[in-house]
Amino acid sequence: MTGERVFDSIDDFTAFLKKEGIGKIAFAEVCERRAQQTKDDLLEVVVVRKVDLLAYKDAVIFKCAFATDDLNELYNSLVGQGFEVNRKSRNIT
Repeated sequence: MTGERVFDSIDDFTAFLKKEGIGKIAFAEVCERRAQQTKDDLLEVVVVRKVDLLAYKDAVIFKCAFATDDLNELYNSLVGQGFEVNRKSRNIT
């Protein structure tokens, strides 16, 4: 079986990985300021903080993506749960 499975919550994602014996997670984060059109005539600079958590087993990618205010807290939580976490930046600049 190949493909992708997407999870809506971090708790479901980590519980599934533990059940499947998957111990490595890629932590692909974005934490930067970006221009965003908020109204028809208004362009503002907003802070973007989001993370994609990715794991892989038997040709299937397991993914959990969401916005969060504290990337460090999430990273430390995953490490504290015993996962080997590879932290990468996806910032544009």
